[in-house]
Parts: sequence; structure tokens; C-alpha cells
Amino acid sequence: MTVSRWVSLGLFLAVTGSGAALAVDAAPPLIAPGATLAPPPPPLAPDSVDARLQALINGPIAGKLNDGDKDDINGAKGFYSARNFAPLWVDASGLTARAKLASVEIARADDWGLTAADFVLPAPKPEATRDELALAELTMTRAVLKYGRFARGGRIPDPAGELSGYIDRKPQVISPQTLLEQIAAAPAAGAYLSGLNPRHPQFENLRRAYLKARAGEGQLAKTRLEPGPVLMPGKSDPRVGVLRTRLSVPAPSAVPGGLAPDPAIYDAGLVAAVKSFQTANGLRGDAIVGDKTRAALNAGSGQANIPLLLANMEQWRWMPVELGNTYVQVNIPEFQMRLVMGGNTIHTERVVTGKADTSTPIFSQAMETVVFQPKWGVPDSIKINELLPRLQSGGGLRSGLKMAINGREIDPWRVDWSRADITRYQVYQPSGDDNALGVVKFLFPNRHAVYLHDTPSKGLFNAAARAYSHGCIRVRNPVRLAELVLGADKGWDAEHVRNLVEDGPEDNPVKLDTAIPVHITYFTAVADDAGNVTTFPDVYGHARRITQALAGRTDLIAKLDPPPLGSSRPTSVASGNEGQPRRRSADARFEPPSALGYLPPPPQQSFSFFSSKGSPAPSHSR
Repeated sequence: MTVSRWVSLGLFLAVTGSGAALAVDAAPPLIAPGATLAPPPPPLAPDSVDARLQALINGPIAGKLNDGDKDDINGAKGFYSARNFAPLWVDASGLTARAKLASVEIARADDWGLTAADFVLPAPKPEATRDELALAELTMTRAVLKYGRFARGGRIPDPAGELSGYIDRKPQVISPQTLLEQIAAAPAAGAYLSGLNPRHPQFENLRRAYLKARAGEGQLAKTRLEPGPVLMPGKSDPRVGVLRTRLSVPAPSAVPGGLAPDPAIYDAGLVAAVKSFQTANGLRGDAIVGDKTRAALNAGSGQANIPLLLANMEQWRWMPVELGNTYVQVNIPEFQMRLVMGGNTIHTERVVTGKADTSTPIFSQAMETVVFQPKWGVPDSIKINELLPRLQSGGGLRSGLKMAINGREIDPWRVDWSRADITRYQVYQPSGDDNALGVVKFLFPNRHAVYLHDTPSKGLFNAAARAYSHGCIRVRNPVRLAELVLGADKGWDAEHVRNLVEDGPEDNPVKLDTAIPVHITYFTAVADDAGNVTTFPDVYGHARRITQALAGRTDLIAKLDPPPLGSSRPTSVASGNEGQPRRRSADARFEPPSALGYLPPPPQQSFSFFSSKGSPAPSHSR
């Protein structure tokens, strides 16, 4: 609509009274006094590349694309419209230097854990026609935008919907129009594209391990130990030669009696090498090569499990670009919490996380409050799933719980639980030695009602695998965490914090002056600076789901979603179905620990997530 028509419309509304709120003298002027309108762009020459590009972008192509590509085309429309469809990637002679640099970077997408075959790059022939140049321009734009989307995690655009409702993360994508504007202004298009991949040190360490594994794939056949009978010292087996190659142990040069040596004999020299390998990898050093030792040998010969590395690298694409100068990180498969300040891990502690059917969700949020001597308010999920059936069957609340409605304490025995709505009632546990939350909790407001807290039940921290809770995260020594957090935030010393724990008021919230990011993560593989990898059990199956999605096997994904209220089991649905409403619970059980059920396998090793130093946990399996 032209300016004159806008003014005419305003006068019409003012005169007729149909738009009193739009009176001309009350509205800001459409044109500043004395200003002149910029002349419209000249019409495009019908036979120009610009005109053909305009026709391509505005043509029916978008209707034939998937959702991600449609967003790319819509972003391209905005970008090219603003420059009157002047090409970015081609000129009269073909591809520009900018396009060639971008093409080189996209062609090496595999080096970043992407797949170069996913991107179609233009290759206009010499003396290309204007139509061919316009098509090359659009092809390059689509390749650049797709690379930008995939580099920021867009291969799985909706992890919660596609994989699990417990994965509350989104790809960190840049809008297509913004990306095109940025790469058009960048001095080096290739460097800009590679810079879209995560810059976190741990991503780069995993990438080094991935490159190392890819480089070793060519040697895999020579060093992979195939399945078969257990290899025993003194016995002969054709696979002993492979074992020698894998451990760089030469065949003996001679044997007693001058006979030619048999390289298939499992001799004493090889026994020593196998024992050393087993001990270094947390296995029993008995020189017996069974399934466990064979798997460890093959993991080394193939460098690392490439799909597992890619699944963990993909998760880094979903992480916030900036983790924070000071932050808390909980890695669920590792059952560890860390406090990081200035890039250094200053405190590490064991944690207990959610069981498989009440998984701890994966998300990031900011810690705002530390609460001393907290009360525990029972959430609706536990009220409905655990308390209500007990009350309906004639049992009591247990665990020192109390019940109130509208702030008035009531006797639950006087309520008809066959008709009453338990969600209308407040159920809580007062502060005290037996409180399920212990002496301190750490609040980072989130839609899952999950937080970090103490627990009076310390025995579970001695287990190797610690998936026991309703979803919240229990910390073994939370008072020390409180000392460090409040020392950094308020300058309080440890004695002041201990006084609040021991002698302070009940349910005492201390608001932080500066919020601290909390990142709850699910990394089953971490790598040190040299690219050496440590893995942890896939306790919730998220790594498997990511691997399946990246391989295009969405038909195999069994989604894990939070159970609906009134249900005690998670919702598992085929890929593409809608998940159940997300309702999280706090962390306490009304059964003894032995009745908790699910116990995942122990982690293979302990590993410092932000350090290259790790200590193997001994295992006595072969």
C-alpha cells in the first residue's frame, strides 16, 4: 500500500469515526518532515540472473520441500529481496571466490561430525546460461543454510518430540536470513561456516577422538579380533596372529629344538602384553581373552565407537553457546556433579539421579536460591501416583507428612478419598532430621519441578550406579556446595554457612545476587585433550535414540516420555506421536531403598568432565 493510500485511510477513519484511536493528529507521521521517500529499486532486466533468481525463489519450489528447507527458502526470500535479488555466490564467470571457499568447507563436513553427502553443491559449467547461474546461486544458498542448520543441531529439530520428553533442549539454530546476512559480511565464508559448529572444548575433544577413529577405520580389518572361543595361554588359535598385531607383539623368532615358531600359539610374550592391556583397561589381568577383553581390544583397534561419538557431539550442538563463567554441571550417566569457575572444576561430588521411569530431565536453567532447612512440598505426581492409592486403601500419609487445605491443617482420615481431589490439598514434610530434602536445597526454577538437594539417606551414594530418585538430584555433600556457591556470590565464609545449617531458621531461602547456570547433561562419552575416550552407561537410552535418529532409523526409536498423572510407568510411543503432559515430581520415596527396582549397570570408568585426568574403576570381568 502506498503512503498516500495509508494517509487517505487515516483521514477516512478520522472523519467517519470508525477509527477514533487512529486520529491523524495523534498518530506518528509516516514520513518525517522534509524527508523524501527512497526511490523504488529499478525493475530487474528480464534476461538477468537477478530476475531468474527472483523467479526461482518466488516459484513453486517451496511447496516441494520439507519444513526445514521451507524455512530456508523463506529466509532466502527476505535476504534477496533486501538486495534486489543481486547474487551472492555467482557472477558472469561462474562461482565467486566466496562460493568456492564455502564449498570447500561444506565438502569437509564429515570432519565436523556431519555428512558431506547431505549437501548438494553447485558446479556450473563454463559459459553457463543465466538460468544455470541463477540455479547455481539458489543451490549454493540452500547448501549454506542447510549446513548452518545442521551445524547447530538441526538434524534433530525437536529432540523432545522425536526422542524423549525428558530431553528439554532445542538446536541452537540461527535464522536463515540472519545467517545469510552474516556470511555475506564475513571476510572468510569458510571460516564462518566452520565457526557455526560448537566451540566448547569438550566438543573439540570429542571431534579429535572422532577424527582419530575415522583415520583408524582402514586398519580395522587387520586388528579386529573376531568372535570365537576364549583365547587361553598355551593354546593355538588363528586369531592369535591378530592379537599379536593389535598389541604389537612379534612372533617368537625361534623355539626349542630349532623348530619354526607357530605364530598361532598363545605364548608367554603375548600373555604379558594381554595382562598389561587388561590391567590398564580396568579388567582382571589374567590373560584370558573373553568377550569383555575382546570388546576392549576392538574398541581400541577401531579407536572409538563412531556412532556413540557422533551422538555425544550432537548433544553439544543443543547446549547453550555460553555455559557461564561460574556454573553447575550434572552429568547423569556419570552420576557426578561439578562446580566450575573460570573454566576450572573446583568441586566434584557424587549424585543420585532419577530412575528410568522417573528420569531426570536434560535441560539448563539458572540457580536463583539456596534454601536451608527446607520443607518438602509433595508434588501432584507423587500425591496421585503414590499417596492417593495408599489413602484409598486405608493407609496413612507416612514419613511424617502433614496435610492442609487453604493453609489449614486437616486430618486425612476425615476425608472421603474415593471422591476428593487430592491435588486440592497441600501435603508437606516439615523441616527436620528426617526431611526428604535434608538440610539444604538449590532451586533453579523450571517447568519440571526438579532441583538439587540433600538427603538423609546417604547409603545410596556408595553404589556405582545411582539412578534411584523420582527425578530430582540428590547431592552427597550439599553443604560444601552451598559454602562454595555462597562464598562466591556473597563472600560468606564456611562457618557462616554452617551456622545457617545448624542454627538458622526453618525453610530459610537465601536469594543469590547473581544467578548461576545449572546444566543437566547426558553425555555417555567424554574425551581428554588427546582424544582418549571414556564412556558411561546409557542409563535412559537417550544415546541410542540419538544414534538411531542420526542414522535415519526413526522407525526404531522407542520414545521415553514422562508418565501422565495417575500412571506409575513412563509413556513409550513410536516416533512421531505426541508425548504426554510433562509433570515432574520431587525426590523422595516411601519405600525402603531395596524396593526401588531399577538398577543400571555400573559406569566403566570415572572421568573428570572438564579435565583430562581420570581414574579407571576396576572391573573384574573379562
